Amino acid sequence: NKDINFLLTKSPTPVGIPLYKQMRNILSTLIVLFNILFSQRVIGYYPQWVVGNLPANEIDLNVVTHVIHSFAWPNENGSISSYDGMFGSGISDVIHNQGAKFLLSLGGWGNHAGFEVISGDEGLRELFINNLASILLINGYDGVDLDWEFPDSEMDRENLNLLVSEMDSIFAIINPDWMITMAVPVSNWFGQWHDFEFLVNHIDFFNAMTYGTHGNWSSHSGHLSPLYPSPPSDADGSCYAYMNYLSNTRGIPKNKINMGMPFWGIKWESSNINEPFTGNTVDIMYYDILELIGNGWTSHWDTDALCPYLIKDDNTQVITYENQLSIGLKCQYASEQELGGVMIWALSYDKTNDGQELIQSIQENYLRNYSGEPPLMPTNITLNTYPNPFNPSCKIDIKLGQDQFVKIMVTDLLGHQITLLNNKVLQKGSHQYLWNAKNYPDGTYFITAKYNRSIKTKKVTLLK
Repeated sequence: NKDINFLLTKSPTPVGIPLYKQMRNILSTLIVLFNILFSQRVIGYYPQWVVGNLPANEIDLNVVTHVIHSFAWPNENGSISSYDGMFGSGISDVIHNQGAKFLLSLGGWGNHAGFEVISGDEGLRELFINNLASILLINGYDGVDLDWEFPDSEMDRENLNLLVSEMDSIFAIINPDWMITMAVPVSNWFGQWHDFEFLVNHIDFFNAMTYGTHGNWSSHSGHLSPLYPSPPSDADGSCYAYMNYLSNTRGIPKNKINMGMPFWGIKWESSNINEPFTGNTVDIMYYDILELIGNGWTSHWDTDALCPYLIKDDNTQVITYENQLSIGLKCQYASEQELGGVMIWALSYDKTNDGQELIQSIQENYLRNYSGEPPLMPTNITLNTYPNPFNPSCKIDIKLGQDQFVKIMVTDLLGHQITLLNNKVLQKGSHQYLWNAKNYPDGTYFITAKYNRSIKTKKVTLLK
């Protein structure tokens, strides 16, 4: 196993190190290796501009399994540029000493022009890949993350296939252990220009950018990364809809998908959530949001989106963001859906005087551990459906460990609610429901129960 070989060759030498530090280093390395081996990836993008705020030795590598150094980018002549100070910094040694992987991200927002040119020319592709290989070798990277934002034509789609397949072939010769990963869009707007059926054969995993659901382009203020649509009829999207698109519509194996989690928020000139707004939105980091709560801003919780938001006390502004609870719920969803991992944009954005709270939530609610501490949202509900496939009726059994409010609904592949089965408090014990789908087309649907700020989902198939 290449991960075990990596552990043996990259573990720090014990010479001159006190025994307790040796044991701590070994334990940290084993935790990271355990998470990698059991597909509990935690991908942390590490932009060069945050290095001063979060030095590499402060990255919590008990949680983060893959650090992606951002950004370098291709030039139209096949050369590669990067932010100042990225290369030769020794960051790879810090990351490797605790058993984590260290990849170089190519692209990022606004750095797409070089991709469009070099991917379409055989000679430039070869030159670019060789230049990239030199950078990986010299700087100790374990591979590359492709973040072309975004291919937008049939030609780009075909050229991306060529770039990735040729990169895979050359990497196999130089260093077969090098990884190729990819940051990808999560809806068909840009997703249509990715040939995922081809790419899955060459890409180790996909980092799904499940954020940007609402922004300047929206008709109303909204969440950056709602787990479910808010309001339920909102067509702008949700993590739920995005995961359905990538795994069910586009066929990416779930264990190759890492669901994105934003460590920042958006400030809106709006009176309330899901209301019209004026002006432009402003990005605001998590570490700047916390100090606002109770200081002219009031905290609220969206039971549809399963996300927090703030409203300014004079009702002129709204901030949508993530907190420990919403991150925990996303972690629970990723586990229940058996996704390959979660992805963070970006490391350091949650760093406060009290630590890195969002990172901590991932550790407590996603990573396997043996601390004996309960997760943030204990599971006290079971949801079963049968038969599956069904025609035309699906039976739904739900069992509760306590009296509680439960919303039970049927949604389509895009996450849109099509039937509401329950929206009230249910007593402890078993409850049964019947969904008659004779008026719906055959295909895949989801039975979802929302309860206690948590969720359970079952996929069902209607075959007529």
